[in-house]
Amino acid sequence: MKSLFDEITLGKIKVKNRLVRSATFEYGGDDSGRYRQNMYDVYEGLAKGGVGLIITGMVGIDENSRVSPYMVKTYDDSFSDGLKKLTEIVHDYGCKIVVQIAHNGAKVPKTDTGLPPMAPSKLADKNYREMSSEDIQSLIGSFTTAAIRCKEAGADGVQIHAAHGYLISQFLSPIFNHRADEYGGAIEKRAKILFDIYNAIRAAVGNDYPIWIKLNSSDLEESGLTFEECQWVCDQLTDMGIDAIEVSGGISITPRSASAQPVRNRQEEGHFYQEANRIAENSKVDIISVGGHRTPELLEEKLNQSNVKAISLCRPFICEPDLVNRWQSGNLEKAKCVSCNKCFAPGELSCKVFPR
Repeated sequence: MKSLFDEITLGKIKVKNRLVRSATFEYGGDDSGRYRQNMYDVYEGLAKGGVGLIITGMVGIDENSRVSPYMVKTYDDSFSDGLKKLTEIVHDYGCKIVVQIAHNGAKVPKTDTGLPPMAPSKLADKNYREMSSEDIQSLIGSFTTAAIRCKEAGADGVQIHAAHGYLISQFLSPIFNHRADEYGGAIEKRAKILFDIYNAIRAAVGNDYPIWIKLNSSDLEESGLTFEECQWVCDQLTDMGIDAIEVSGGISITPRSASAQPVRNRQEEGHFYQEANRIAENSKVDIISVGGHRTPELLEEKLNQSNVKAISLCRPFICEPDLVNRWQSGNLEKAKCVSCNKCFAPGELSCKVFPR
């Protein structure tokens, strides 16, 4: 019988329970892209609150990658010291930390270099530049360097962000990817950049260092990435040696494809759980379900009805950083989070309905 509070090995990492803080954009950097002082308090609160593992908010891998000037830079020399401090704080509470490395592609409003944002293909009426072969090789190198820095700083692993309409997700999606070269066309070609990035990181960090991925189960848009294509990508990554897959969804270009959907009742909990379950059925890799989880009894039911290994949550931990401790103490009321998304207003990430 599985419990939320089982000690497990998740994607090669020993964790004290099955509850993961999923990545979220945190406005975690200062004007220079370095960790803000308050982020150390945020992560300490999460670790102290009982979560087994924290996936950090996405961090930018190069000068063209950041969706906001308040996104942390891995390519700043201060990053290693900042992450080392963050990691030590989290580890003091028996919590583990995985760094989400990301490039935001066409969603970047302004690059550090002043050049137009990069995308897989040039799209009509958009100020994107189509990535050249040289851009792609540079991107692979930047992801690899970011992963090396995370390992050297003591982080327990890295997660490649390949979901939610950011650059790798854009390559995977026919909506954004209209290329006619080796990186466009059928899913085998659209996924090549992801496979190249994974293989380069693996060669650099070694076989024992955990590499995870966050992936769309589908884009939730017509003509987007399908579940069957996602399943194929997962199968290929499993054969390559990926350590864990967090199954999400939505390319976030219209309200219907938003990755964060409303949760108004129990029936709306676990937006992408069924897809995660289907992938987990025949998978040799650890699968994490994310999206709209709120009720602990329902979570344990889902764990015991599937091969899903762990559950990740984001907005409930913004509202209640000590949620895991509350549940483990016997108070099994559902998370207070009402899914209003007001926590993502520009500025410091915090719950506006239940301020602390």
